Amino acid sequence: MKNKWFYGLFILLVMVVGIYYVQSNDVTIDASEDVGDNSNIEAEDTSAEENTGNNTDGSEELANTIIVHICGEVVNEGVYETDEDSRVYEVVELAGGLTDDAATDYVNLARIVKDGEQIIFPSKEEIETGEFSTDDVEGTLVNINTASVERLTTLSGIGESRAKLIIKYREEHGDFEIIEDIMKVSGIKEGSFNKIKDSIIVK
Repeated sequence: MKNKWFYGLFILLVMVVGIYYVQSNDVTIDASEDVGDNSNIEAEDTSAEENTGNNTDGSEELANTIIVHICGEVVNEGVYETDEDSRVYEVVELAGGLTDDAATDYVNLARIVKDGEQIIFPSKEEIETGEFSTDDVEGTLVNINTASVERLTTLSGIGESRAKLIIKYREEHGDFEIIEDIMKVSGIKEGSFNKIKDSIIVK
């Protein structure tokens, strides 16, 4: 009888130990799975931080800037810093825009500005009275019907000899009717014209 009781107690003890062992393994497995999941999350977070860092570096790349002096009939005359590929109209916006008296036809708003240049917007009255001449001011359109050799050589690709050919053509054939007529001058082809078309005018 005692042996049977002892044997039953032994069986019961084995069963308790077995159940405890199984439960312990389940907890370990679950914990391992949780660790694995956390590792994946941490890896994703690290990847996200790296991507964010790369984007930040890219946004810090700034365009080159230039300095332009704008004056005359603008709301706020002064020296302005702008991107190197800015157009005249964009610099005008920095200066608060044009006044009501500005003669906008004498400045090409679409052309790209140059570092260190001065852009003067004359008034309508100055144009009417002849007090202002586009041939004498850097940064305004060049009237190819009246410009001097010195003024013509401010155009891209136009040297002294070619400037003299332009004047000679005017003397022999009269004024240019449209800016494209300048291609009738010897040595000025379409490629040369494309470089100066935004800087010239006929009047």
